[in-house]
Amino acid sequence: MNIQNSEEKIILALDGLNKNEIINFLKKCPKIKWVKVGLELFCREGPEIIKILKKMEKKIFLDLKLYDIPNTMYATCYQISKLGVDIISLHSSAGSKALRISKEGSLKGSSEFNLKPPTLLGVTVLTSFSSSDIKNDFNIQTSIEENVLKLAELSFKSGLDGCVCSPMELKTLRLTYDNNFLLITPGIRLDKKVNHDQNRVMTPKEAISSGASKLVIGRSITQSENPKRVFLDICESIS
Repeated sequence: MNIQNSEEKIILALDGLNKNEIINFLKKCPKIKWVKVGLELFCREGPEIIKILKKMEKKIFLDLKLYDIPNTMYATCYQISKLGVDIISLHSSAGSKALRISKEGSLKGSSEFNLKPPTLLGVTVLTSFSSSDIKNDFNIQTSIEENVLKLAELSFKSGLDGCVCSPMELKTLRLTYDNNFLLITPGIRLDKKVNHDQNRVMTPKEAISSGASKLVIGRSITQSENPKRVFLDICESIS
């Protein structure tokens, strides 16, 4: 894999940055091709941030993790797809009907504006959860891996294009699904001792070797003293 291909595999999470900080940051790091707009940023800046990022020719992962009744998810994906984002996330646990109808909504919205349909990803189990969390909070007795595999299967059978999982489930999922089913992975840390608020983490090289399609990386880059250098170092490590 060459450096240019590696650049396509890194999605920069813009969490914690305001509009002006984002613009300045991306100008300093022009090699960054993909960005993630999360719930906080989208609520604060609204659709305007999507327009700004598209004007800067960035590919956009709109990570809102949608979860609602099927009709609402259909309508939401219909509206979001008109923005021209490249990836939309929704919780797999919303159920097969909601997932299928969300896909229909995204196709309808994008076609009305002659836009490329967005990729839809099912969120499996959040990387902040540990085994004890899901057992104590939700009375789920099966392991995290078992739940991730079940939710990934639900996403696949419902017609989604991939799923969001932690690095720890990558190898098992990639044995089941080929590269056409995207595995997008947060929980990436350059130093696994610095895990912030996530419990299931891995280095970039380990995650790509395990079968990840793309990596979501935020603070390791945005909070570094030399983000441009760190981004290029990550690209080199996975090339």
